[in-house]
Amino acid sequence: MAVSQALSDYAVSKISSLSKYFDGIISVEIIMNVEKESETVELVAHLIKRKTAKAHAQSTDMYASIDEAVDKLKHQLTRAKEQIKTRRPPHKASPRRANSTESSPSLQEIIRTQVFIKKPMTPEEALLQLESYHRDFLIFMDSDSESLSILHRTKNGQYELLEPVY
Repeated sequence: MAVSQALSDYAVSKISSLSKYFDGIISVEIIMNVEKESETVELVAHLIKRKTAKAHAQSTDMYASIDEAVDKLKHQLTRAKEQIKTRRPPHKASPRRANSTESSPSLQEIIRTQVFIKKPMTPEEALLQLESYHRDFLIFMDSDSESLSILHRTKNGQYELLEPVY
């Protein structure tokens, strides 16, 4: 359908208000469709970390469909923002760690963490996996060399593959 300037301006003004609900929006696609008496709007928001949020609304009025789809998208963006906050709590020094450094500054505490390696993968698969995590490195079993490897994101945004030699 040919979109009027007023309808286009209305949709853009509604979409531009979404940034106050989630500041990680890269772009939003607006798809408007008219079939007989049904007018539908589909919104696809492209977010940071390669995530997307979709909303779909259908009614007899295009303006009402836009409003309903934007409300659905607001709800999804609010949930996405809350999930990010709960996944990455602010970093605080543990009291046990602070006490150990005060008593003997020359000793450093070793924190042990278990790492579960899911399956052997190629470095390209490991790169995709690392981009979906909120970490700077990934330890994985290289399917080509059948050895343990580490993929590390450097400070300048490039990736470094560490292959230990025994």
